[in-house]
Parts: sequence; structure tokens; C-alpha cells
Amino acid sequence: MIDRVFVDVDVQHDFCDESGALFVPGSPRAVFQRLAAFAVAKRIPILGSVDSHAWDAWEFASNGRRGPNGEDPRFPDHCVKGTAGWLKIPGTLPPRFRFVPDAEPTREPRALAVELLEGATQALYFEKEVYSLFANRMAEPLLRAFVEVNGGAPELFVYGVATDYCVRAAALGLVERGHRVTLLTDAVAGITKEGSAEALDEISRAGVRLSTAAALGG
Repeated sequence: MIDRVFVDVDVQHDFCDESGALFVPGSPRAVFQRLAAFAVAKRIPILGSVDSHAWDAWEFASNGRRGPNGEDPRFPDHCVKGTAGWLKIPGTLPPRFRFVPDAEPTREPRALAVELLEGATQALYFEKEVYSLFANRMAEPLLRAFVEVNGGAPELFVYGVATDYCVRAAALGLVERGHRVTLLTDAVAGITKEGSAEALDEISRAGVRLSTAAALGG
């Protein structure tokens, strides 16, 4: 039985490189790379997410649009699928991976879960247009299928960017669904110090354990 799974949140060029369109200050690129190498060496599956936008995303200030609930974050254009900014940071992809679009599934969740469990596929990255990885319709059924074929629920180790947005949404979404979650505090970075502190407090109060990649060995 697999007892650990990594959750890599949005470790992409536009967020994690200083030349990126929405660079998150302090993004610990080297830690992200070490965690990916550690996962491969220890045969730890990765379930991650990638921001994946079209040119007219409502998050973008350039489009003058609002979200379905009136959101207006006015972010610069970022992570447009097919552009260099959308790509993951070098050294953070294992040799065998799949990107999972937010669309009607072309593969059964159970089949993907078996691939992960057996190590044929080392990582699945759920494409999403909003903060939570659960915006992708495949994320929740895939996690359920993984727990079923694994014969038990693994501990989920969350890291990535940004602490006050997508990392927060991932950690809270996982714990709300009954998963055992640990956040690696030296493997996250936020857009603002205040927002990050508030997010970490909320995450901790929700029952997420706080630890570090260093303590894990990554």
C-alpha cells in the first residue's frame, strides 16, 4: 500500500520564475526540484495541479470580465495553455506523467489510479481555471478511486504556490473531503505576507498538519 502522495500545486514558470507574468516572490524552486527527485527515488506518486487558461480568462485584467460570483482579481495574463509561462519549472516533472484536462474523462478514474499505484504513471496534473484543483471534474473521482485500489488513504503532502490562493484551496479542499493532509511550509510561497499568514492559520485550524520538506527528507 502507498502511504504517501505528493500534491504539487501550480509549480509553473509564470508563478515560480522571476521572469514569469505573475511571479510569487520567494518561490523555492530548488525545494520543488528536490521534492520531485525525492518522489521519483522513493516511488511516491504525485497528484498535482496546473493553472490552465485561455486568452480570455476572467481572472485577467486585460479582459475586463468578472468571475461567476463577481470576482475581479485583475491578475496579469498568466499560464495561458500552450505558452512558455504555462510550462512547469524544469526539474519538477518525473519521467512519466499525464496532464488531465477539465473535460469529460477519456480514461476511467480507476484505470488512472491503478497506473499511479503500479508506478507506470508517476504523476497526474489536473488542469484548472480557478484556484482549487477540485475545479477539475476528474480530481475528486480519481482520489476516491486511488484510495479504493490502494486499500487505504495515504497521507497527502501539499506544496507549491501561492500559499494565499491555490495552495490554500488545495489543502482545505483535501481536508474537507476527509483526507489526511500535511503542508510543507518551506515548500510554499505566497503573494502577500499577510495573506499567507492568514492562509496558514486557516489551514492549521482546519486540521492540516504543518511540517517541512527538510523534515521529510526532500
